Amino acid sequence: MEIDAKALVLMKRENGVLQEELGSYQIEEGLNLVYKAYVENDKVYLFLTTKDDVTDEEFTQIYDMYNIDEYSQMGYSVEEIDDEYNPMWCVQLDFVDDHQEMEERLNEVILYHNSEINRIYEEIR
Repeated sequence: MEIDAKALVLMKRENGVLQEELGSYQIEEGLNLVYKAYVENDKVYLFLTTKDDVTDEEFTQIYDMYNIDEYSQMGYSVEEIDDEYNPMWCVQLDFVDDHQEMEERLNEVILYHNSEINRIYEEIR
C-alpha cells in the first residue's frame, strides 16, 4: 500500500521521549523512505531506508553502491545503521528555526537519498 503523505513532522526528543512538535515540512518526493526523524540537542536525526524488504545479497550490494560521501559534500554527517532488517542511514543536520530553510535542507537530503535508491535498484534488479 502506497502512502500518499506529503509532510514530515519533526518532534523534539529529550531522554528518549518525543516532547513537542517543532514543525511540519512539505517533502517533494521520497517521504516513503523516511523511517523516522526527530530533533535532539538542535540536531535533526533523519533515518532513511529502502522502499521495500531486500535480500541478504541486495543488502550488501546497496551499502556497497550507495554514495555516502555525497552527504559530506552537502555539509551533513551520516552513518550506516546495519543492525536493521533493511539498509538504513542516519543523516544528521543542524535544526534551524527558519521553516523554509529547514524544509529545503530536508528535501535536499531526502531527494538525494531517493535518487540513490532508485539508481541502485535499477542496477541490481
